[in-house]
Amino acid sequence: MNYLRGILCLSILFSGSEIIAQDSTGLTGIPYQETADGGNSYLFKEWYSGSVRMQDDKVYDGVQLRYDIKKDEIEFKKDSALYRISNGVQEFTIPSGTDLYIFRSGFPAGQGQTAKSFYRVMYDGNTKLLKKYISPIRVEKASATKEMDPDAKLYVVKDNKLSAVKLSDKNSFLKLLPDEKNKMLYIIKEQQLDFGAEDDLVSLLSEYDSYKAGRGGN
Repeated sequence: MNYLRGILCLSILFSGSEIIAQDSTGLTGIPYQETADGGNSYLFKEWYSGSVRMQDDKVYDGVQLRYDIKKDEIEFKKDSALYRISNGVQEFTIPSGTDLYIFRSGFPAGQGQTAKSFYRVMYDGNTKLLKKYISPIRVEKASATKEMDPDAKLYVVKDNKLSAVKLSDKNSFLKLLPDEKNKMLYIIKEQQLDFGAEDDLVSLLSEYDSYKAGRGGN
């Protein structure tokens, strides 16, 4: 009898270590304790009410979220308790008040990243533009709405391949569009794209996809 009680106690102990918590939306996670230097690992230190879409396409709205860019995990808050979701997240959104941040996983592995890595989706056409954050976003003191991310890296996904690109190097993305390169050079000149920001590259990729779609993808 004592042996059976011992087995039962051990079972309760081990099952307790796997206990997950649920917030008001129904989202579940594992209890988490923030470390002393945790503030340096989040995209934003502030909490925002966003949404989470799991791999089974179930969506949870109104979740108090933060994104840990170092561990590449999301954290949610219920009252004063913190919880982590390390697996099963397909997409999450963070509306910062000045912009909407849409993050997604499931892209081709490469460039030191895996299919589980989260990227911000900057352009979501047939060709995609992604951003990978390396350090927290800073807000420029002269403008409360201008967010700075000088360490972020940009990637283009085309033909199921992830390629690093740089706004300062037009060839880094033009070489990915060789079939429409002349048209793209014309668009750059006509629209006066100087690639001082991601918006110009979004415009170019959108034009590229439009040309491809108009020609039946050929």
